[in-house]
Amino acid sequence: MDMVTAAGVLGDFKLISGDVKDILVNVLPPIGGAAFVLWTWGNTKSPLKTLLACVFAGAIWWGITNMSILRDKTGEDLNRDARTAVVVVVQPAAGGESP
Repeated sequence: MDMVTAAGVLGDFKLISGDVKDILVNVLPPIGGAAFVLWTWGNTKSPLKTLLACVFAGAIWWGITNMSILRDKTGEDLNRDARTAVVVVVQPAAGGESP
């Protein structure tokens, strides 16, 4: 396999993996959420439980679609907390002994 073919295969793999990621993020969560809501309605026939299942499915879908925002926000919060951390240095006692 020559280098041009290898580069083409890698490029195709990147395109395919991007398509798979789009399918996993944009197609499967709404289908799975709708199936979960319908399953809940079919098993319970309760409007309240079905409404809660709809809210739960929507929250999961929102979390999946906003994962990069949540990840970046968490990283910013952790880095900010690490930069402002206070380090306390304990000095040995006057006699040279440790406390």
